[in-house]
Amino acid sequence: MPSEAINYFYTIIVMGTIAFMVTGAFDTQAAGIQRTSERLELNSMLQAVAAEATELASLTEATGATTKVSMRLPVVIGRSYFWIRLRSDSSGGWVEGGFGEPWTGKPEYTVEIPGIVSADGTYKGGYGTLSLNCTDQGAGPVLSLGRWEDG
Repeated sequence: MPSEAINYFYTIIVMGTIAFMVTGAFDTQAAGIQRTSERLELNSMLQAVAAEATELASLTEATGATTKVSMRLPVVIGRSYFWIRLRSDSSGGWVEGGFGEPWTGKPEYTVEIPGIVSADGTYKGGYGTLSLNCTDQGAGPVLSLGRWEDG
């Protein structure tokens, strides 16, 4: 009889170990799916900002007027804070973004802005509404990204 009790004990230990392994595998898979959806949402937001920037640059170039748009973005994506930054060089401008701190983080995605524009500014998720300004300063449209504040 004692050997039968020991067999039951070992069976329970093995079943518990297998349960932990299966639970760990499901947790890992769920985390991977969540991370993928967070990245897709960030890419979608960058596409929207690039589309608005393109529209503002075209409008400013055509009319010479200063244009501004504000966009409500989520505070966080999933459980992660994000950032969006406008950059440019002599070939054109682009929108880039990632998770973490914008001054140290490497961009996860980059979306080009068509045309020759000068672009600058950073928006950190969780802090107000995104503001996108465009002015014509003679050499072409100048895009500025920041946080919209009342007043």
